[in-house]
Amino acid sequence: MSDIQLDFDALRTARSRVDGARSTFASAGTVGDDLAGLTGEDRLAGKVRDFADNWDYNRGKLIEKLEFLRDALDSVVDTMTEVDDELARQAAEAAPETETGAEGQG
Repeated sequence: MSDIQLDFDALRTARSRVDGARSTFASAGTVGDDLAGLTGEDRLAGKVRDFADNWDYNRGKLIEKLEFLRDALDSVVDTMTEVDDELARQAAEAAPETETGAEGQG
């Protein structure tokens, strides 16, 4: 049987960092129109708006992926904690039977 060893603190730290990055991207406002107006040149302003629109779209996609990753890290920690607790409970229930059986043979 193979042992599974997880560093729950590292997983929680990763989750916190992912959520921090998600928050940073989510709080970034759109600035395309403001900057485009400052260029003073219609063609350049159009390019700035195109870039800003593309950035906003892709930022939204990145936020979705960061949310998925954050939720997945939560699920790993929760599920593995439940598995560990259940295995510990089963081991504790089995331990008295083993000790009783060993004592009766001596």
